[in-house]
Amino acid sequence: MMRGLFFIALLFLQQPAQQPSRATEPTDPMPPPNMDYFIGKWAFDWNVPESLLGPGGKMKGTETYKKKPGASVYESDIEGESPSGPLKGRAVTSYNEADKMVTRVETGSFGASISKAGRIGGDLGGYYTIHWESVPIDRKGHSVKLRGKTQMLSPAHYKVQVEISVDGGPYTSFGIAWYRKAEVQTAR
Repeated sequence: MMRGLFFIALLFLQQPAQQPSRATEPTDPMPPPNMDYFIGKWAFDWNVPESLLGPGGKMKGTETYKKKPGASVYESDIEGESPSGPLKGRAVTSYNEADKMVTRVETGSFGASISKAGRIGGDLGGYYTIHWESVPIDRKGHSVKLRGKTQMLSPAHYKVQVEISVDGGPYTSFGIAWYRKAEVQTAR
């Protein structure tokens, strides 16, 4: 009986220490994102529509991120299958914390080099979104631009919503790439 009372008293004494000291305020600064989130192997699938970038269909594969020592730069290898055959690419993603800017240069995907950049924002709950836009891609005499948002949804999932514009026309959906963590690697 005495032991039970001790545990109940301990529980009540512990509760105030576990309560936050105050509620969050709209003026509280956003905690900086931890871009090491991406380190490791991610499996993806993406249904893309037919476009100047290639035939429509399912893209499926993996992207494995590694951090370059001493920098906020991440290199990744992309492997898989696309509607036009085997997919093999590389990407370099960098983060500028002062400007809250993420840049990514991808080669091999869609048979072109794609450079995109955008700001990252988040909330106090730890959900982050990168709003990005690509530089124009010259394809068959046309100017193709991509834009979208990368949403870091949970420790094991993120998605990339993509839109496409041709020759300055309206943006239309280019599908959603869904990523799920396949293997965890530590930062080195």
